[in-house]
Amino acid sequence: MIKKIFILLIILFTLQSAEAFEDCIITNDGRLSDISIEHNDVVDVYPLITIMNDKNTLIVHPLKIGKTRVCVLKNNKEKVMFNIEVTEEKTIIDEIKDFDILTIDAPPGLYDYKLDLPPGINGGKSWIN
Repeated sequence: MIKKIFILLIILFTLQSAEAFEDCIITNDGRLSDISIEHNDVVDVYPLITIMNDKNTLIVHPLKIGKTRVCVLKNNKEKVMFNIEVTEEKTIIDEIKDFDILTIDAPPGLYDYKLDLPPGINGGKSWIN
């Protein structure tokens, strides 16, 4: 009996430790290649393959809380370094000129909006009658 309660408590504590990491996209006009990650246990960075195969978009997928740096080769000429910090709720990537950094996961409340009420409700003119 005590063993079953102990196992149940371990399962409950394990379920409550879920993290809410935020994936990001890094885009640029040029081709991005040769990705190297300083601490690959913190984030995973991989190119987004599209139909046009521009290779100008990277997906940043956080794995655990921490800080790391990612080095990318732009147009096979210029090395670009991204400082990345992963917290429990978001992924912070330092801004770099000519690069767009977007979050994939929308923060809560971003798409909260109210629709207009149909005519006839709350004093509006009804189009049914």
